Amino acid sequence: MIVKTSRFGDKDVPDDALLVFPEGVIGFRDATRFVMFECSDDGIFKWLQSCDRPELAFVICEANTIVPSYQIVIGEKERQVIKLEKPEDAAVCLILVIPKNPIDATANLLGPLVMNTETRLGIQVVVVNPQYSTRYRLFKEPEPEGSRGTADVGKEAGHAGA
Repeated sequence: MIVKTSRFGDKDVPDDALLVFPEGVIGFRDATRFVMFECSDDGIFKWLQSCDRPELAFVICEANTIVPSYQIVIGEKERQVIKLEKPEDAAVCLILVIPKNPIDATANLLGPLVMNTETRLGIQVVVVNPQYSTRYRLFKEPEPEGSRGTADVGKEAGHAGA
């Protein structure tokens, strides 16, 4: 199948690469068909590209890559939508926001994507957990001039919101 994209041009992808989100994603209910493209050489980051809207693509990564202790509970309705019978068939990914300065990148911990790797069905769920944020910082803020240290994964942003 040929997928038209605004970022990558026309891409020929196998039909079995299609991911279907029957309910769309938040803010884009009409976008139900997606494919994934590698975004980084290490395979950690991926593009989730809409097949329905060429201009719509999200940078995503597996949740446990960013927050190793990340856990969510999905309800029976959500499990039915994606036909999830075994928890090990679920892939939980986070949508990332990568601004001009990548050190300010954030992940949305409150709106993960849950995909059934067997049925290739997905759903975006809303998580209610005061420990999580929509703007979870991927990297700590830079150390002041003259300090030793490196960027590190995981620090909450000082503000929440979409």
